[in-house]
Amino acid sequence: MHILLGHPSSGSHGLQEHMTLINTHLSTLFLEIRKGTCENTGTKYFCFVNNKEDEVSKLCSNYSALDFAYFRKILEKMILSDEGCVQSTDSLTLCNNLPEQKKMTYVHAKALLRGWCSERWLIEDRSNNSFQLGPRALIELSQYIQSAYGDHVTTCSLCMTICVYGTRCEDCNTKFHFHCKTKLNRNLDVLRCPSCKSEWS
Repeated sequence: MHILLGHPSSGSHGLQEHMTLINTHLSTLFLEIRKGTCENTGTKYFCFVNNKEDEVSKLCSNYSALDFAYFRKILEKMILSDEGCVQSTDSLTLCNNLPEQKKMTYVHAKALLRGWCSERWLIEDRSNNSFQLGPRALIELSQYIQSAYGDHVTTCSLCMTICVYGTRCEDCNTKFHFHCKTKLNRNLDVLRCPSCKSEWS
C-alpha cells in the first residue's frame, strides 16, 4: 500500500516525529512506514512495509515466480545502464530472455508493465519512451538492490539516498537526482558541483 503526498511543508518535522512514534509500535508486528521520493518528479511517498518478509518476496507475493524473473531482468537493466532507465521496446524484449528458457508472451509482459506502473513499482516516461524505477520499488526493494547490485548502486551526493535515475557532473562523474539538482539551482547564484566544486554552465 502506498500513500501519495505532495511536497513536504513546514510541518514535515512534526510528521517525522509522528512516524517514528508509530513505527515504534508497529515494530512488534514487523511493520513499518517508510518514506521515499520519486526520482522522476521529486514527489514524496510513504509505504506501509512488512519487515518480516524478505525484500524480494514483497513483490513475489502478488506475482508468479516467472513474473518476478521478468521484473528482475528489468531492474538489472536499469541498475546497469548509465541512464538508469529501460527503453519501452527493450523492456518487452527482456521477456524473451528469462531463466530456464521459460516463455512469456508480449501481451502478458505489457499487462505486467501496466500493473507495475499503476502500483508504482515502475514509472513510464512517455517523453522518452522509457520505464524507470517507481518510488515503491525504491522504498521497498532498496535493501535488495544494494545487496544484489552493490557495486553498481550509486548514492545521490545531495540527498544521500540511492540514485538510479539521475544526472552526473561532467568533471567528477558524481551522480545526483534531477530534482535534487533543481533544488540546488534555486538557492545558488553560481552553480557548482557540491562534490568537486567545479562550476556548472
